[in-house]
Amino acid sequence: MSATPFRFDLARHPTKDTIKMLTSLLEKVTRANDRMHPAASTFHARSIPTIGIHAYLSRILKYCPCANECFLALLVYFDRLSKSTNHRQPLRIDSFNIHRLIISGVMVASKLFSDVFFTNTRYAKVCRSCCC
Repeated sequence: MSATPFRFDLARHPTKDTIKMLTSLLEKVTRANDRMHPAASTFHARSIPTIGIHAYLSRILKYCPCANECFLALLVYFDRLSKSTNHRQPLRIDSFNIHRLIISGVMVASKLFSDVFFTNTRYAKVCRSCCC
């Protein structure tokens, strides 16, 4: 009797479950980077937003719905931002900038991957009303 291999179907996977997995990973990254010495960047907020990562991702999904691809693209974007290149220093993703990076990444990804996306003003309102 052979076991059927697990097959992940991104298109059918519930987006709320994708957000839970993404939250877990982003919380681990931000906690690890928060322990390092502070290094302010242009994306840093003056203070850490009170809304948690999961609540923030859920808010984005509620007011600017998009597919799993948009949320998973964040991982690619963040990976590239956090690597050093010949011309720039890597960006350390921490609690002071994660919310701004999330909304920026979702906005770019939704415009790339989705047939339906929203105006920049709408994304800014989703962000501004709770954290930025």
